[in-house]
Amino acid sequence: MSNQKRNMQLHPHDSGEIQGQTVQQQDHQPECTALAELDQLDDIHLIERTREGCTDAFGELYARYEHSALRLARHLGQREESDDVVSEAFARIFDLLQRGKGPQEAFRAYLYTAIRNECARRARAVQRVRPTDDDAVIDRAVDLGDAGVDQFERESVRAAYESLPVRWRTVLWQLDVEGHKPQDLADDLGISPNSVSALVYRARSGLREAYVQQHVNAEPVGGSYHLEIRSKLAVVLRQAASVRDQERVHAHLATCEKCMAVYLELRDIVGHVA
Repeated sequence: MSNQKRNMQLHPHDSGEIQGQTVQQQDHQPECTALAELDQLDDIHLIERTREGCTDAFGELYARYEHSALRLARHLGQREESDDVVSEAFARIFDLLQRGKGPQEAFRAYLYTAIRNECARRARAVQRVRPTDDDAVIDRAVDLGDAGVDQFERESVRAAYESLPVRWRTVLWQLDVEGHKPQDLADDLGISPNSVSALVYRARSGLREAYVQQHVNAEPVGGSYHLEIRSKLAVVLRQAASVRDQERVHAHLATCEKCMAVYLELRDIVGHVA
């Protein structure tokens, strides 16, 4: 990540105001860890550094999650104002951390909630000012999306499931949805209960990998080589790629900021679905 990216604009406006409060530039910022070292820290330590007054630490969090945050804002209907939504969400979290509040561990989840809330606020504001004489329009409920799982996530899970072989879908549905036991499926599948257990293990692993791949597929790419590299990110993250593929992917990530952003987001997703 570039230094410029970490020294991000915390608010879309030049006034420097966050929720009616003016952010004063500190004359003497507490000594921060070097940027190269900040890049190696996990979110929890970056949150701690931010609370201690290290703005570069928050810049690293911004660089780490800006890409996925913009995509979420667009999927929640704020396509034209996605930059403002994301800047506002980051600014609010930064303000909270400076006051000793805000997220303790799960920065990504906290950020996504802030983005959903900001998108909902803007959607409600639009509904309040839209002129109409149609009572049906006035009384209609506004769908602001599920606070836990947005539409894109639901579609990703569905597409990942449908991409699996029929046999894998069958055991996943029967065991994880219907609640059956391996011995209940053994006769229908013509295999032993132990084999059913092994099959569902592979199916679950395949579903996780397919789900991660759906996030890759949603990203715009700049050429066939970028597409080829991104198609290997899921298996690299799950440590199932060949040594040669791992070397090619990591060599490319070292020189491509956009693919690295996708890789970092997927790494976080893999950590949540593993």
